Amino acid sequence: MIDDYYVARLDRETHAAQLQSLYDRCSDYVEIAFGNSVHPTAAEEDFVFARNMIFGIYSRDGRLIGVLEMLRDYPKRDEWWIGLLMLDPAARGQGFGARICRTTFDWIAHEGGRAVWIGVLNGSERAYEFWKKIGFVDVESQPYVASNSYETTVVLMKKILSGEV
Repeated sequence: MIDDYYVARLDRETHAAQLQSLYDRCSDYVEIAFGNSVHPTAAEEDFVFARNMIFGIYSRDGRLIGVLEMLRDYPKRDEWWIGLLMLDPAARGQGFGARICRTTFDWIAHEGGRAVWIGVLNGSERAYEFWKKIGFVDVESQPYVASNSYETTVVLMKKILSGEV
């Protein structure tokens, strides 16, 4: 337990329905990422890539209030990629995101990670400002095509944790 939340690794068999319910509550993110407010297979798609580490963020009473997805040693050794940090709208604005990131970045550095990357989708101004505020810098913009063929743009951002990367 960290403050008022805890984190647990998710797996497809046990958690897909719970994760899909979170996606359904986060229709604002789904709209930005997939071009419509409903994406009924979003959770299943998250579990497709075996390298993904998918962590659920739970409230003290055991409700899934967020998800954090990461890849280790991507795009290169000692760098990590955050594929997704999504919080239930009811959990936003309470400092969870910053606290989760602080704890996660400390853990990544302990694991030998020297930098973290994230892609922020066009239309996610609030997310973009959040990542900038916690130390990420723009690297480049590039086209992004979602699994349902929805096209948009993504800003790749990077945060140095330690050493030169």
